[in-house]
Amino acid sequence: EYTLRKADEKRSHIKHNYTWAIIRSQCSATCAEGQMSTKSACYKDLRAQVNTSYCNPRSRPATGLMPCNTQPCPASWSVGEWGVCSRSCGGGEQMRQVQCVQRTSQTNVDVLADSHCAQPTPARRQACSTHSCPPVWTTGPWSQCSRKCGNGSRKRTVLCTSTNPGAQTHSLPDSLCAGLSKPTNQESCFIKRCQKQRKVQWFVSTWQECSVTCGRGYQARFIKCAEKDTAGKYRELAAKKCHHVPKPTVELQRPCILAECQVRTTPPVHRWSTHHHAHPPQPLPQPPPRAEWHSSPWSQCTVTCGGGVQARTVQCLVQGKPSPGCSLHLKPSMSQACNTNFCPQPEKKDLVCRDYFNWCYLVPQHGVCNHKFYGK
Repeated sequence: EYTLRKADEKRSHIKHNYTWAIIRSQCSATCAEGQMSTKSACYKDLRAQVNTSYCNPRSRPATGLMPCNTQPCPASWSVGEWGVCSRSCGGGEQMRQVQCVQRTSQTNVDVLADSHCAQPTPARRQACSTHSCPPVWTTGPWSQCSRKCGNGSRKRTVLCTSTNPGAQTHSLPDSLCAGLSKPTNQESCFIKRCQKQRKVQWFVSTWQECSVTCGRGYQARFIKCAEKDTAGKYRELAAKKCHHVPKPTVELQRPCILAECQVRTTPPVHRWSTHHHAHPPQPLPQPPPRAEWHSSPWSQCTVTCGGGVQARTVQCLVQGKPSPGCSLHLKPSMSQACNTNFCPQPEKKDLVCRDYFNWCYLVPQHGVCNHKFYGK
């Protein structure tokens, strides 16, 4: 059994006050609407924190996240990443984006004019890759193809050069580029297929016979369009087939001189006048002998078909003796083409080989015997 003092007795009967208090965390941002967390705590006489069971749960304040520092942030510079350098060596330039911005919330940033930012503007450009460039192979433009159709070739210049910007490009010895793969300076080229051209040409015929059998006459000849076949012989074509071939300018008509014609003469009838003395007729003076061209017969033709040549001798004679008195423009030709007819193709009989098509005879006429389809 014990007794209490009066002081202790008084102290035990003191009534304490228990109240709720809100404890706030630090704001997550200094501007642009940050957040802070809150929690409630029970305090005894607003001095000491005690267990929450001492406080009335009905008056416990709501807690959680709440906004703080909602004012906009001051305007500031926003810089992006540097871009790729414009050159890999020899001094280039790279750029980045620089903007004056103001954050008004954690999710919104406004772009302002540069004048709103008080700080100095960060650099938007800077030098890069300032080291010297190694020599490289430099190629010039390709030349024109050597052929307008079919397979041809073209060329270009390939030089070892310096490539530093700002310096004048100049050629270097090829040995300085020896470690690099040298581009080709020549290559094949093909523009289009060549059109197959037929071997056609103008062919001058032989002179026809003289228009008279004696005395002076003329001879004529013709120009014909002809094609050379695979055997080297000629066959006549329509004139329009040679429209793209220059037509030769040759004489198509010439005079011809044969032996003098025999002239029959009748003795003149003399009438005796009874008024005058009659005199017997006097012989007329004979003109001097005239120099004329004389031709020998044509020689045998060199071929029997396909176009050959035959020749003859032509002499200027006066009474069987050589003379220089003949006109050169009247001199007959000493050679002419002969047997210009197309040579028939010999027909080969083969008991084993037979034609599968009825147009096989056209193949040699068109010169396609070398084609793999027809050569079987």
